[in-house]
Amino acid sequence: MKRTLNFYFPCVEDGGLEKNFFSLINSLAEKNYQINFFTYDADFNLKKLDNKFFLHKKINIIYSNFIPGLKKRFLKYLFCSLQLFLFSLKSHAVIVSFQGNILPIIVAKITKKKIVIRCNTAPSKYINTSFKKSFFKYFYSFSDLILVTSKDFKAEMKKYFNLKSYVHRQTLDIKKIEKQSKTKLQFNFFRKFKGLKIINVGRLTYQKDQMTLIKAFQNLIKFRDSRLLLIGNGKDEIMLKNFIKKNNMQKHVRFIPYTTNPFNYIMMSDVKVLSSRFEGNPNILLEVACLKKLIISTNCKVGPREILQSGKGGLLFKVGNSNQLLNLLKKLNIHSKENKKRINTCFNFVLNNYQKDISMSFLKLIKDIK
Repeated sequence: MKRTLNFYFPCVEDGGLEKNFFSLINSLAEKNYQINFFTYDADFNLKKLDNKFFLHKKINIIYSNFIPGLKKRFLKYLFCSLQLFLFSLKSHAVIVSFQGNILPIIVAKITKKKIVIRCNTAPSKYINTSFKKSFFKYFYSFSDLILVTSKDFKAEMKKYFNLKSYVHRQTLDIKKIEKQSKTKLQFNFFRKFKGLKIINVGRLTYQKDQMTLIKAFQNLIKFRDSRLLLIGNGKDEIMLKNFIKKNNMQKHVRFIPYTTNPFNYIMMSDVKVLSSRFEGNPNILLEVACLKKLIISTNCKVGPREILQSGKGGLLFKVGNSNQLLNLLKKLNIHSKENKKRINTCFNFVLNNYQKDISMSFLKLIKDIK
């Protein structure tokens, strides 16, 4: 008989983490594993989910939306963990946490259940005091298995907490991405433009730091004919649009809301720029690499340096350094032998390290947890 797995994921949004999460639980459900999915969000519902991510009909969703309209993430984590606690009292299943790992670890210890945690943010982002270092090390040490998304991430877990972790790569459906990239698109902002076409795909937030890109672009258009497309939604949208309007850049910049298929826009662009302050191994870089497009990224923790092979598979610049990014874009020759080599190097890295079905590698990692 297949085992039961209790997946804890309180706050579902639109990012790469969700894409990997649903790919994993759907694949496990197809293999006849019993999947219980613990989530919160007051506005979260099955219809909303199915519009963004396919959800296998065998997956059991356990809601915890006790307070409609609740905004605080910690309270969502708390209510969801209470539901997980009550369920775990009568369940023998392993807990798998994808978010807010401390509370499900506490639940696992109280109910004497095994727990697997997936860490999504590099320790260098949130460990800035000795207390935090000791706090997270203490709780993480109770995990039966710690999963991370890259070798650089694994090194950070060792450096900050002296804890062993295991690399579990993200899902990557190369054939689907290629197919989606070929869908017809009428987008004259890029199609009829002969200059440099730059694209950024990601939430408009502090983490993604599109302002650094926009400031570099503001100066770039003084030197070469260029256009910039930003795809995504987020808290910084009004601020970014106001900056663009104030500096008379409207003719050169476009915004498009989050879309499940950004790949046809990517195919029309020349270069993808990732300007993030921190990451956990960004899906979008893997997806762009599949389409054989040049990537310029911050050398942030963690992921871009490994994906871009320390510069052999793309160009790296310092976090927040708009001048360095400007200099890269000013002299950029998309068709140079060096950049063609970078594109192929990045594509081959992705091809050799990522796959569509990540459930088999997951099951291999957890096989000894009983």
